[in-house]
Amino acid sequence: MKTIKYVVLSSTLLLTACVTTPYQKAGFFSSTGGYEDKEIAEGVYFITSKVNANTNPSVALDYWHRRAKELCGHSEYKAEVTNSFDTNVNPDPYSSTSQWPTASGKVFCKKS
Repeated sequence: MKTIKYVVLSSTLLLTACVTTPYQKAGFFSSTGGYEDKEIAEGVYFITSKVNANTNPSVALDYWHRRAKELCGHSEYKAEVTNSFDTNVNPDPYSSTSQWPTASGKVFCKKS
């Protein structure tokens, strides 16, 4: 029974490690990355979008803007966003750090 558990766990980890990040909300089952957002004032949101190392870093920014459009209900908004690498997420057991491309910042939704 322990062998089956190890095989299932190993297979899951292997598949997760090879998958690019889909557009999704971050959470427990989204180990490949995703977005998070929080409304910090009326019509102002802070968004973070992370993608794994198997995903082109520019996708983190693309996902950030996609979420901004969803939250604002249209494409007219002011963005204060930066790209970076988060080295504190899901560290690789064979490396001291694991770099996840990240886009984070504020979006100010304009009234239409």
